[in-house]
Formats: sequence, structure tokens, C-alpha cells
Amino acid sequence: MSKEERIQLREEARDMFYHAYNAYMENAYPADELMPLSCKGRYRGLTPNRGDIDDSLGNGLLSAHILADYLQQRDGIMLWYKGELLDMAKDVGYRLLPAFNTTTGIPHSRVNMKYGIKSDRLESARETCTACAGSMILEMAALSRLTGEPIFEVKAHKAMDELWKMRHRSSDLMGTVLNVHSGDWVRRDSGVGAGIDSYYEYCLKAYILLGDNKYLNRFNRHYNAVMKYISQGPMLLDVHMHRPHTNSRNYMDALLAFWPGLQVLKGDIKPAVETHEMLYQVMQRHKFIPEAFTTDFQVHWGNHPLRPEFLESTYFLYSATSDPYYLEVGKNVLKSLQKYARVPCGYAAVNDVRTGKQEDRMDSFVLAETFKYLFLLFADKEDLILNLDEFIFTTEGHLLPLSLAGRTSNGTKSSELEIDDSEFARSCPNTLQLFPESVRKPLQNMVDGMCPKRSKKRRLTATEFSAANINHLKLIKDMGINIIALSDGRVQLLHTFSAARSTADAEEGLLFMQEMVEMSKLQAQQPEPAAQAVSVPMRDHMGEEQVIVMQAGPSQFGINLQGDVKVTARTIIVQPFRGCGNIHKPELIKGKIAIMERGDCMFVDKVRLIQNYGAVAAIIIDNTPGSSTVSSPMFSMSGDGVDDVKIPAVFLFSQDASKLLLALSKDHKVEVTISELKDAEKWSQDEEESMFHKLKVSVQEFLNKHTGIAFTKVVHVGSFKANIGNDKIRITHENTKDEIIPKETVTNQQWSQIRKGLLKSIIHSESKELFVPLNILRIYYQTLSGASIEELKSTDVVKQTEWLLTELLKEYHKKEDDLVKVENDQGVSVLAELSQLTKADTQTAIQNKRDKLAELNSILETVNQLETNILGQFSKLNLDSSDEIVVSDKKSDKTSENSDHKDSDEHIKTRVTHAVDEL
Repeated sequence: MSKEERIQLREEARDMFYHAYNAYMENAYPADELMPLSCKGRYRGLTPNRGDIDDSLGNGLLSAHILADYLQQRDGIMLWYKGELLDMAKDVGYRLLPAFNTTTGIPHSRVNMKYGIKSDRLESARETCTACAGSMILEMAALSRLTGEPIFEVKAHKAMDELWKMRHRSSDLMGTVLNVHSGDWVRRDSGVGAGIDSYYEYCLKAYILLGDNKYLNRFNRHYNAVMKYISQGPMLLDVHMHRPHTNSRNYMDALLAFWPGLQVLKGDIKPAVETHEMLYQVMQRHKFIPEAFTTDFQVHWGNHPLRPEFLESTYFLYSATSDPYYLEVGKNVLKSLQKYARVPCGYAAVNDVRTGKQEDRMDSFVLAETFKYLFLLFADKEDLILNLDEFIFTTEGHLLPLSLAGRTSNGTKSSELEIDDSEFARSCPNTLQLFPESVRKPLQNMVDGMCPKRSKKRRLTATEFSAANINHLKLIKDMGINIIALSDGRVQLLHTFSAARSTADAEEGLLFMQEMVEMSKLQAQQPEPAAQAVSVPMRDHMGEEQVIVMQAGPSQFGINLQGDVKVTARTIIVQPFRGCGNIHKPELIKGKIAIMERGDCMFVDKVRLIQNYGAVAAIIIDNTPGSSTVSSPMFSMSGDGVDDVKIPAVFLFSQDASKLLLALSKDHKVEVTISELKDAEKWSQDEEESMFHKLKVSVQEFLNKHTGIAFTKVVHVGSFKANIGNDKIRITHENTKDEIIPKETVTNQQWSQIRKGLLKSIIHSESKELFVPLNILRIYYQTLSGASIEELKSTDVVKQTEWLLTELLKEYHKKEDDLVKVENDQGVSVLAELSQLTKADTQTAIQNKRDKLAELNSILETVNQLETNILGQFSKLNLDSSDEIVVSDKKSDKTSENSDHKDSDEHIKTRVTHAVDEL
């Protein structure tokens, strides 16, 4: 590599650091970390919690003090500094001390900085990892030697001594998790990666910094054991500490990438070169080193949080060998970071190396270590303002001066001396006789040899998949994957290797399923945003205004409304109702809350579209009939990782949405409010959803599921029959003679047209039946029946059903009826009930109901078009029984074979295009 190119890379690395650092200072300071996709700081308790990671945010006080003092004494600058950072570090040190109050002296893994361990949660947390307990001797000893207060170093030495006693006396290996009181091992896995890595590192570095021979001897004993049992050529595989010849897992984790750098510090160059080369090949294959990868170098866990360990080892290997090969390695890492991780606000972690999807995360080690080692790799000694030979790096990349060895903490110095005659006791680097290329050459094709490159590009990845795409459905069918749609709208994927079209398709199906599992795990780790509320004023039967509040599901994209923040505006029902593709009259959307139906495209795509047209918020309505907050858990709409949505979006189940649509049918100019759901509102959403009603529904669902007995009421009006279920009625028709025909005194063309559509669904549909959800029945009755105020107060479903059957009978026996003709349209889709409220047609004047009738009439056209599209897509799929995609709501029941079979067929037709972007 030419000097010019190396300088250019050095400056690019410097620019990368300042791009990330300035983004932090401008968008996050004084938060501990920056969220680079959101462009805001990560504050504990205010941003989505990451568990243990959030508990340990923040470090670096000692190193900051040391460097400030160093520059002050050497260059006469920063004369205003009076050791304030050291005072803060000492304060923190005393707040940490209660963690050491254990039977063994090994500290708790967590301590509350204000209250110590005086809480049930902390006192009961008795487990810690080996690295957690054994990675503080450098910092605690430095604190004691800088302040002259020995307590910190004494506590850290005690913890290290106890850990040494806990090694397995036969193998000299350590486990990964232990009990701080009993000293028993909880997990006996032994390796050099997660949970144990920095303990080995600090055994060696404690000797270097403090000059205590016992730590060198301990490290050599451990190192000998690692090289004997864990090192298998270039690979480092975990074993059981008590059965060191038995592997404990078949994958490696990314944290072991620090090991070659430690081997350089130890002086054992050859295995360092070998392991580093293996890791570099893994990196080249997957763009980054995945968080975990198998022994045949497939991805086990695809996450990559921009870890520094591989660059750390690259820097130390180059420092020891001056081999320009390692400059090329650093260059490739730099280019990958620039291409796949750089965003306007810093650098974003990679959620999955297979898909390249980013994560709203930039750990502090990205600044403290990743960019630091990258810069140092390309820099000459004269480029630096520090002489690094006078310092040692902590495990977090901070600098401590070697001069600390000459200071005293007024503590007792250990006189323990352990003799180790192993071959690794005091080895030193010998770069004159060993040039790394000769070691790397036999490993040149190690990864590709065990993990052959795919001959062709993947046809479909998990992040690209949408169940609304017919081609995607066919592709996963070829892979041997079936989809089962659950009643709450979620889906289940089942993979059968033998059902795939070919072995290659089956293997791709396995990879697809692995990606889905990883995506589901990551989603499960993300905390749910706060529940939202949709509020709308509506006048009751007495003319008094009341506010109806509906619980709404939040979204994992856009704005999640919290506190007193709210959005209030008029609404518009988007046409087409699902908001995918070309929007009719998009200019009407500006400044309004857009209402759309779920399906056909991803949630985030719908919201992006209406955001571009100026909408202030979005309400997406479920397309699963009968769904409600009573019977379903809170639903959170997922995004696609791209943070470009700036308006709130909420999700309403269909029964809850019917309340909103009823209010809009009474006054389409009414303003709707979206806000955070308050606790008090959760218990006052619907007077009909009492605890007794919920209990009754649950019992009925249980009995129906396990006995096949469904409790329904039957209503007869003339030749029409209705079975009343828990959430809908099923209407059928049988020709009868001599039935009494009710007379209609006033002919209403709009309502007559709607009734015609309903009748067509019964007479000309394949199933010869019509399903009407109870919430829609209530809308019809309250809007069109002409009932008195006292009658409207009643929630008698039987009475409402009788009224609807009577209305259908009137239409059926009209002389001008044309129902015997079979038309191309497929009748009214009962599942599209939510699209039935559009703008009122002011030209229609039918007494005081004209506005509502016009709205319902316009819906009929939308519904017919929607169903025609759905059935058209279903017919194109043209699957026979063996190729069927399973989308049933419930198991078949022999006791209700006919009705359940027809019900299932209806759901297949109407739900085949459901989107599953919630995955």
C-alpha cells in the first residue's frame, strides 16, 4: 500500500469518527448513546429498553482524567483542570462498593448507583458472568493508586483471587456463569468469547500494568488450557470445563475476535495469524462478522453492532509484524462500514448481515474502540500526540499509563508467587523468523471450502416477503413452506423439507425460515410502544354529545404519541380503501387523518403514501371480521427499518372501528383525535363489553372449540333464516310457499339498492349464505330502521335481526326485482363492511336519512369492486386441493360440517390477500 493511500485511509477513518461524534454531540448529548436512525439520544426509561445493555451505559472517567492531566503536564494546556473527573470517579467507586458485599467477595453483576443493593430484585440476582466479575482489576487498581485509597484495589484483588480458586483444577478452565454467594458454577461452558473473554485479558494486563507476577502465572495456566482444549486449529470452540474434550456448542461468537490481539500481547504470533485469517474470511463472506456463526461458517445469529474486536486484533497484528496485508484488511472493514452502516446521523448497527437491514443503535464502543483502532491502524507514531508505548488499553479501549506500576495504594502487596514451567510461560514475539504470509497460505480457502458459495442469487429473502404477493406465495410453496393464518390476523409458517420442489428449494426454504426466526426474535426483544386512543364526539339518542374512545394499536414506525401530545383533524376514507397503488383524488387527503384498510401492501407503505399527500395521521382498520380489543392482544404495526415516516399511525380492530365509522356516518365533518391511551380510558370504551359479556363469550368459544357445540339463536322471517352467533349472524334463504309478504309504504332507492346487493350475496354466491357482523347490523338498524329513541336504546340483537330479515323479504318480493339474473359482480362482500362510509351525496334527498343512505350506497360500489379484485386474485392462483394455502380461522368440526366448510371457503376467498407485514 502506498503512503498516499494509507494517509487517505487514515483521514477517512478520522472523518468517520467525527461524523459519528458530531452526530452524537448535535443530537444526543448528554445522553449515554446516540440512536442514529432516530437522530436522538438513548435515555434509560424514556427510550425502548434493551435490558442488561441499558443497565451498564456509561464509562470512561479515569481515562479522561489521565489524558487531561497528561496534556496539562506535558504541554502546559488545560491549566484550568483541577482533577474534577478523578473526584467523580472516586464517587462512583464508592457507589460500586456495596456490590462486593457477598459471601465470596465476588461482586454482584448489578448495583444501583443511588441505593446500592437494597432491593429485592438486586439481592435475589445472585448470578454473574466470569468476565463481569473479572474485568475490573485495572480500573479499580488505577483508582486506588491515583487517589491513595486502597479499598478499591483490595476488593478487585479479592474477586480475582476467588475466581482463580474456582477454576477446574484438572483442566485449568473457567466456566461462564457463577453464583456470587455460594461460588458454584451455574454454566460450565468454557471458551474465550462472550461471558469470559475479558477475564483472560485482564489476567495478562494486570501483570503488565501492576507488575504482579501471580497474574502472569495465572494467565499462562489458563492460556495453556485454552490452547490444549479449546483451540482447534484456527477455530476456538467452547467445551465443558469439567469435560474439556467435549464441545458444548457448535458455533462461535464474534467476541472471540479479541483473542488474536491478546495472543500478540502474549507473544504467540502464529496461532494469532491463523485465527485472524479465519475470522477475516468469515467477514469477507458475510460483509461483517456475524454475532455468532457455525463451525461450517454459516450465520447462526446475523446481528452485527459494529464491534471493535476484529479491528483491535488487526491493529495489534500489524503493529507486531508490519505486514501490509493487515492494512488491506482494515481497508475492507472501513469500506464495509461506509457502505452498509453510515447514515446521516452517525453509523447504525446491522440488524442482520444477510439482509443488510439496519438497527437504531450505535453503542459507545463504536466511538471508543472501533474508529479508534481503525485510525491507529493507518496512523504512524509521529501522527499521534501520545506515545502509546507508555499506555495500556483497557478492554473498552481506554488508556491507562504504565507508570501506575510505580505508585502505591498504601495497600498490602501480594507476595504470592506461582511457578509455571509450561511452554507458554514467557514467550516473546519473533517476527524475524516468522512472516505471517506463510501461515495464512494454507488457510487461503478455509471458509469457502467448508461453506461453498451459492451459485445463484437468493430468489426471496424473509425481509422481502409479503403474503399479498402471489409470486411470493408460489416461491415459498416451492420451498416447501405453507402459511397458516390465525384468527387474530397473525400467520404461522410451516416448513416441510420433503414438500419442496427440489433439494435446492428445500435448502433455501430452511434459510428463509431461519431468517424469519431471527426477525421474530428481534421483534420480540423490542418493547411495545404505548397503546394509542382514537376519540370521536357523537350525539346520543337524546341529542347529547358524548366522546367515544377506542383503544388503538401503535406502530413501530412514525410518531408514537405520548403524554398530552395529540393530533386532531377531520378524516377522509382513502380510495381505494386499502391505500395501495394509485389514490383517487389525492388532493383531498392534505391536512386530514386518512382511514385505510389492512391488506395488499405493508402498513408502512400505506402510511408513506398518504404522508406524501399531506395527511397528518393514519388510521388502519383490520380486515379480519369480528376482531376486537376484547378478544385479541394489542396489535403493533411493524415497519421495515427505514425511518422516513413522520406522522402517527394507529391500528383499529374491526369491531372497534365500527364505532368510529358510525360516528362518521352521522357527521362526516366531525373531527377525530388520536392520542396516547390513558389508564382510565381502558375501562370505559364500550358499555356492552362488560366483564360478564367477556366471560360469556370466552365460555362459548371454549365449548365450541372442544365440543363443537355452538350456542346460537335462530330467527325466521318468511323464507329467510338467521343464526345469531357471538360476533355475526349467518343468513340463508329457502323457497317457501304462501309466505306473508310485508308491504313497504315508502320506496327508498338507495336502501333498496343495498338490499339488492345483500340478496345477491345469498342467492348467487357459491356458499348461498351471507355473514353480517353484529356491529354492522347495529349500524344498519340505528341508521335506517326509523326506530324511536326508546327502541334505538335497546341492544336486542334478535330484534335487529328480525328487522333486517324483514327488509330483505320486502326486496325479495318486489315485482321489478331482477335477482334472477346472474351478474358479473359477486355481490356484497360481508368482510368489507368497514369501507361503507364515504362522503355523503348531497344530491340525494330522501327525507332526513338521505345523507346516510347516500353514504351507504356509495359503499356498495366500493365493496363490489373490492370483492371482484379479491376473487380475481384468488382465481389466478388456481390451486388444487394439494396446493392449497391453509388460511382457516378454526379447525373443522364434524358436528357442524356444512356450515364450517362453507365458512372456511368464504374466508379463503376473502383472506387470501391478507398482508403479513407484522412479521
